[in-house]
Amino acid sequence: MRAADPDLSAAPAEPCEPKYLQRMLSKPLVYGAFLPTIAILNALVGMVLPMLMVPQLFGEYALAVTLFQYGLIFDCGAGQLIDRWIPAALGRREFEQAEHLGHRLLWIRLYIGIAAFAVTAAILCGIAALGELPFGLSVGILSALAGLLYMVALGPGFIYRARSLRRNYALAIGTLSLGLAIARPAGLVAGGLVGCFSALALWYFAFMCLFHWRMPPKLTARPSVAEAVSLVGQGLPFFATSFIWSFYLTANRWFASRLMDAGTFGHFAFSVNIYSLIVGAIGGFSAFYYPKIVGKIASENIYAMSRTITLDLIKLLIAVGILIAVGISLSSLLLNLIYPQYSQSINSVRILLTAVPAMVLVSWLLPISLSSGQRPWIDGVFVYPAATLILYLAIHFLAARFGTDGAAAASIVSALPLGAMLLFQLRHAHILKTPAVAILLSVATAVTIALCGLVWVLQ
Repeated sequence: MRAADPDLSAAPAEPCEPKYLQRMLSKPLVYGAFLPTIAILNALVGMVLPMLMVPQLFGEYALAVTLFQYGLIFDCGAGQLIDRWIPAALGRREFEQAEHLGHRLLWIRLYIGIAAFAVTAAILCGIAALGELPFGLSVGILSALAGLLYMVALGPGFIYRARSLRRNYALAIGTLSLGLAIARPAGLVAGGLVGCFSALALWYFAFMCLFHWRMPPKLTARPSVAEAVSLVGQGLPFFATSFIWSFYLTANRWFASRLMDAGTFGHFAFSVNIYSLIVGAIGGFSAFYYPKIVGKIASENIYAMSRTITLDLIKLLIAVGILIAVGISLSSLLLNLIYPQYSQSINSVRILLTAVPAMVLVSWLLPISLSSGQRPWIDGVFVYPAATLILYLAIHFLAARFGTDGAAAASIVSALPLGAMLLFQLRHAHILKTPAVAILLSVATAVTIALCGLVWVLQ
């Protein structure tokens, strides 16, 4: 029997698990540990993947997987609209309005997924016809499909998050994330890159169907074409920021791939993979931090959260700095022991690790900026494009002179200016006071310099 349509203005129905499992998962300690456990598991699997591929093949994977990463955020800002509109409606006790908004935005994500896949497949076919695609056409299409299916499946989870239903959010997002730990390596072993992305696409298609069976978009909330275009237009400035941020995180791969031969790029891609895994894993924990902060920003006076945010992020920077220092110190031993085929990557790994604290700071500031900022188009058309341009110029300049080490150092050159621009954006939005901006930028810079000094000593 089909589950009843949930009322988004009330607590959602329990997931379809046995009662004993429901009781276990209802414990905060259990569901609170679920996402961190999955994040660690995904990071471990991400570290295992290079062992299954030679450097040249891993270079192809590192580029193809970016299409998956772009697809999973390609919702044209619908996720950010959920974060902004539903908590505000619930705060005003407009429960029916919150429910209606949720269903409309679920429809929008579905429409966008279908349209984006058709356009992406056509573009990839055109690039392949010109002989410019750096991986197989089927690999690219499957990667984009898997990412877009992930994006559509995320819709109900975003609604849980906007309503501060942490248990439901953790279980939904954790289940989707688990695909990277199960389907990705299984598919890779069974069928190479095609098998890897085929398995991911099947995983996300299955859970997209399950989650939308549990929270089916109501037909009465389905927007017309004009309404859909209007909603997409309202979400575009937030999407521009998220998409350019996602491209920025992977841009060093694309920029460097044009400057290196396939073997050398494979080693650089391995270094970037470690860097991206760490930034993504630590940055992902911001989902448990920023919704509460954003809610308080909306209900308190200007600058009311400045001190709290500053102290929290200082602690984060110091903790991440210590963690990275340990990683840099052990990098040579661990890489030679675990990845002997990537031993040429030791220096570039160390250099990229020094950019992690600044990038983690940015990843924690980004959702606060998106949810509470007053000038979303400034972020979308200036802040992140400017950081991407700095990265492009730095890679071309430094890689020409210092090879893969120079390409790695370019991430440091761009990460600190990006952090500074975001901090000043939050100052303009009356979220952070000027002393808070100065303190956070100083701490991020000091931690980065200290880590660079450690790398220099170890060379």
